[in-house]
Amino acid sequence: MNKKGLSSLEVAAIVNELQSLVKGRISQVYHQEKKELLFQMHAPDEGKKLVKLVPGKYLCFTKKKEVPLKPSSFCMQLRKYLNNAFVKRIYQKDSERIVIFELERSKEKYLLILELYSKGNLILTDDKLMIIGALESQLWKERTVKVKMEYVFPLSSFDWKNINLSGLQKILKKSEKKNLATALAIEVGLGGLYAEEVCKLSAVDSQKLPPDADEKDIKQIVKTVKDLLKKIEKPQGCVYEEQITPFPLKGEKFSFETETYSEAVDTLNPFKTISPYERKIKTLEKTIREQKEALESHQNKIDLNAKKGELIYEKYTQLQKLLEIVKELRKTKEWKEVEKELKKEQKIKTVNLKTRKIILDL
Repeated sequence: MNKKGLSSLEVAAIVNELQSLVKGRISQVYHQEKKELLFQMHAPDEGKKLVKLVPGKYLCFTKKKEVPLKPSSFCMQLRKYLNNAFVKRIYQKDSERIVIFELERSKEKYLLILELYSKGNLILTDDKLMIIGALESQLWKERTVKVKMEYVFPLSSFDWKNINLSGLQKILKKSEKKNLATALAIEVGLGGLYAEEVCKLSAVDSQKLPPDADEKDIKQIVKTVKDLLKKIEKPQGCVYEEQITPFPLKGEKFSFETETYSEAVDTLNPFKTISPYERKIKTLEKTIREQKEALESHQNKIDLNAKKGELIYEKYTQLQKLLEIVKELRKTKEWKEVEKELKKEQKIKTVNLKTRKIILDL
C-alpha cells in the first residue's frame, strides 16, 4: 500500500480517538526517524499510551517503540518543555490537516502544532503562538516558520465539518470544476475518495456540473456529510488494497478490519516508496480483476435470460392463448373486470392495474 497521508476527514477521525489523552500527561518524547516522533503518554484510567506523529503523513496510537541511541536536538528541546506537561485539549484546526495539542506545565502553556499537509512540520509555540522550536524551519510564500517568529496558520478553506445548505449552495453555484465530485474534493475539502463516497451515499450523480446540483441534491449531500461525522465519532479501521478508511466504503470489499482507526493506520510504513512500474502493475491487476468480475456478471445474466427465453418458447402456445383472451376481454370490459376474470386462471400470480402487467407462474 502506498497511502501518502491522511485526508481532512481521516484526521478528524484520529483526533476523535485521541480524546482519551485529554487530562493525561506526556511522560517522554522520542525522535525515531528523521520525520517520525513518538510521544509516551499517561492517559487517565488507561495508563501508558504511545502516540506516533509523522509530519506530512499521519498520527495515530501505536504499540511499536524503537528508542534511538541518541536523541536529536529538537527531541531534547521537546523533552525540556513538555516532559510531564498535561494535555488540556486536542483538536483539529477547522477542517485543515492540522492537529493542535494544548499543553500546560508548571502554569506555562504551550501549543504543539502538527502539520499533516505538504512537507509537514511539528512546531512548539507558547500560548501567544511565538515559535519556541520546530522540526524544520520553512519559508513559504505567505508565511515563515522559524524560531522566535509568530506562528501563522495557513489560510483556511471551507470548513466542511460545519457544512450547511446555504454554504454549500454558494460554493457549487460558483464552482468551475469539471464535475460535482471534484468540487466536493477540492473546494469543500473532502478529498477525492470521500467526495465520491458522499455522492454514492447521497445517490447523486458525481459527474454532473456543480452548478447543476439542485436543492434536493445539496440537502442530501449535507445530510450525508453529517452522517459521516457521526460515524467517525468512534471510527473503526477498514483496510483495502490501496486505502485505509475509518468506516466501510459502499460497495467495496475490505481486506480486513480493526477495532480502531489508529490500529489500521499504524500498519502503514510512512517512508516506503513504490516504483512507478509497481504502481502501474497494481493498477493493471485491479483493472483485470474488475473486468473478470464484470464478465462473470454478464455471463450470469446471459444464462438467466437464455433460460427465460427457453421457457417462453416452451410455453409459447399457452402464452399466445392468454394474450388473445386479454385482448378480447379488453374490447368489452374495463381493466378491473379484466383483472377479476384473469385471477380465475390458476397460473396467474398477480395483475398490476397501474403498470398493466400480468405476472405468471410458469
